[in-house]
Amino acid sequence: MRFVLAIVSFVIGLLLVALAVGQRTVFEPPSTLVAASSSKSSAPVTVIPGSTLNANPGYQRINVSGSGKVFAAYGKTSDVDAWIGDAKHTTMRFDAEQAKLVGRTTGSESTVPNPAGSDLWYQEYDSAGQFTVRLPEDVSVIIVGDGTAAAPSDVSVTWPRDTATPSVGPLLVAGGVFLVGGIVLLVWAFVHQRRGRGPRRRSGGSRPPRVRASRRAAAAGAQVPVRGRRGRRAFVAIPVLLVGALGLAGCSSDYWPQGASAASPTPTATATGTAAQTEPTAATKQQITRIVQRVAYVAKRADDARDATLAEQRFTGAALDLRAANYTIRGKDSDVDAPPTISGEQVCVALPQQTDSWPRTVFAVVAEDCDAKSAPQALTLVQDSARDDYKVAYDVSLEAAAKIPSLAPTSIGAALLASNTKLLAIAPDEIAKAYGDILSKDKDSSYASLFQADGDGLRSTIGKAYKDKKSESLPDTAKIEYSSEVPDDSAVAIARRTVPERSCPPT
Repeated sequence: MRFVLAIVSFVIGLLLVALAVGQRTVFEPPSTLVAASSSKSSAPVTVIPGSTLNANPGYQRINVSGSGKVFAAYGKTSDVDAWIGDAKHTTMRFDAEQAKLVGRTTGSESTVPNPAGSDLWYQEYDSAGQFTVRLPEDVSVIIVGDGTAAAPSDVSVTWPRDTATPSVGPLLVAGGVFLVGGIVLLVWAFVHQRRGRGPRRRSGGSRPPRVRASRRAAAAGAQVPVRGRRGRRAFVAIPVLLVGALGLAGCSSDYWPQGASAASPTPTATATGTAAQTEPTAATKQQITRIVQRVAYVAKRADDARDATLAEQRFTGAALDLRAANYTIRGKDSDVDAPPTISGEQVCVALPQQTDSWPRTVFAVVAEDCDAKSAPQALTLVQDSARDDYKVAYDVSLEAAAKIPSLAPTSIGAALLASNTKLLAIAPDEIAKAYGDILSKDKDSSYASLFQADGDGLRSTIGKAYKDKKSESLPDTAKIEYSSEVPDDSAVAIARRTVPERSCPPT
């Protein structure tokens, strides 16, 4: 009976081990879920919304291919929708039953402009083959060909799948226990059988019992080898090593049940560092940095070539007029300095407007080194529509020792105030006029108390003292008069919103 129990224990143990191994080999689930598009739309734009990208947990590996030009980018969903506008586009959704992407085409316009280089995108890919992202639901992917032909139709999204097999560990342990139990039962059975082989007496005879050859040899002093012990030890060692190896193989956390506290939280991945917020902002810090770099590139080329048409790509309004005038003057007088160089090295301040519509405004302070004593520049950038680039409306050189007040973080931004708001000591559209009066009258101006005189280098450069000295230096037959003209749209006011410091609980 003991032999039977040992065999049964061995069989059960081997079956359990085989089942555990099978879950990691033959029956192992696929490591990814791939959903491919079956749409054959003629729309020039394809959109994969954030809701589709997050239909399954984990990262998203997007594969885009086509016979022609292929462009892909991702940005805030509201920005993507605004850029598309009324253009014909195919929106992909995930069909869980068929495990594929299903498209729905809407819109009327048959063409779109080149999306490459748009200031709206967080990231873009030319000739996109495959890229891996981890985007939240408020970020979408846009795919475009050449803007006229149909967008690339070979689109797929791949998500990772949970390949954990929490029953493998328990099965390996249970199988090992049954294998060890079978060994114990087998040894017990052999021991019991050996003990049951004692000398037996024959009934009805006086013939002495037969003496084994081994005992006779022992009585003669010969050494008789003990057979079978080494074999039994090896026989016992092999299953023990097998169980140990299987036990070590099951040490991975994927092979054991996980409690609720050990489970991975739902991923809250964000794109380019953006965080969930109550108010949308015009741009992120990464976008503003990239925009400033593009502005600096165009400014350098235009300044070197004195090309106002080239400057129009990234300048507008007063900033463009100032550069155009400088280019004209430098064409006549080579001793005139070029406009101050816009540095794209560092963005010291990035304050976007709190808005989800257009036009949009961004205030930025840039410098070669924010910690140095060099004079930074304050840029006011405006984007008129979703398909337009940000352009510099105002470019002001600040004092080297200028102190920027504490402002809200870029991720929060600030509201744009009306130019005639009555909430301030002076309305924004009156500031230029008031300061022009100070340059003409200095301390005699009725607005003198509203502006700080210390550290104001512009007063000493073109202020009242300079003007009086210039007028006195002229002969009696000459006369000079100064006037200031303020455009109606000269005021751009962004609220200064500070965020109080809070103590954070220990993590």
